Amino acid sequence: MKRLSSIGALVVLIAVLTGCGGGSGSGIPTTSVTQGQSKTSPGASGTTTSAWIVKPTTKHTQDVNGGGNGLGGLLAGVLDILLGDAQPALGNINVAQVNLGIDAVNVVYNGQVTTIATYSTPNVVNIMSNGGDPSAIGIGNLYTGNYDHVQFVVDTATSNVVDTSGNTYPIQFEIGQASQSTVGAGQRSVTTGTSSTVTMTVGGNFTIGGSPAAAIFADFNAMESLAQNGSGQIVAQPTLYAVGAGNAAEIQGQVLNANGQPVQNAVVVALTSAGHVANTTNTDANGNFDLHAINAGTYQLVVYNNYTTASGQQLTAQGADASIGASFQGPSVTAPAGQITQAGTLND
Repeated sequence: MKRLSSIGALVVLIAVLTGCGGGSGSGIPTTSVTQGQSKTSPGASGTTTSAWIVKPTTKHTQDVNGGGNGLGGLLAGVLDILLGDAQPALGNINVAQVNLGIDAVNVVYNGQVTTIATYSTPNVVNIMSNGGDPSAIGIGNLYTGNYDHVQFVVDTATSNVVDTSGNTYPIQFEIGQASQSTVGAGQRSVTTGTSSTVTMTVGGNFTIGGSPAAAIFADFNAMESLAQNGSGQIVAQPTLYAVGAGNAAEIQGQVLNANGQPVQNAVVVALTSAGHVANTTNTDANGNFDLHAINAGTYQLVVYNNYTTASGQQLTAQGADASIGASFQGPSVTAPAGQITQAGTLND
């Protein structure tokens, strides 16, 4: 999810994944693989849409399905993995870098794992580089077939947070832990593995019009995923959301108090008609928020002034009116595919 004005890491996986016939798998697999735009500003009111433009660049992987990065792989298709994010709120740390070491990317169908791209050494990416704009980190082979989950294999030794003073904090990934989120964010994400390599698995609706999606937007939500514990260490409860790019939508807006001043660190949640969490984000210093990696559809927005993230971090909104309370219901917003929908101003 590309976020220039809000918190939450973006992992955008744009894969040339084609095939015939749709289908959904049976639950999140336990199999793991070891190491081996144009945007507009929120409107003052109302709901509007604008075009959504993504312009990725590419970089070769070291190995692709064991076949290297030769001509055959390039002719078969490309896999662009994009990571990007704005500065997250993380305890008392003034974050300069969030580095993830990528070992591999897999797709899964009915529990069967297919590796799309691997690296002979971890491909370390600072998701805050480029001013929060996503940067491509690899290409791989064409994948033909159905898939119901996506996996990211991460090397923990090369994954860390660096503050503005140059201090480095290793990321300690929690394995098989339940979400602590106020709204249960990340319940579709499962993390397996060891202290050296973890596999983050996320399910989603990747079938569009009867065929597997030709691209995926997968959001590694840093606001939900990362926390600073009482000892000052960084812990991660990976919280991912993924949608087929052909059906992906985006909602922007702004949270202001009664005096028209911005509310910072209010958490905005997009709920489906069934009450399921589509994604979450928090407002920046200007009160802006940006919800990515959601399917096209109608969402109820709910704003929380007091919120517990999936990793257990406590967030309290700054600038909210005391009379509002812990949360309030915002507007219902219909977000079409391939568009940035403006939710307008939410009064907190």
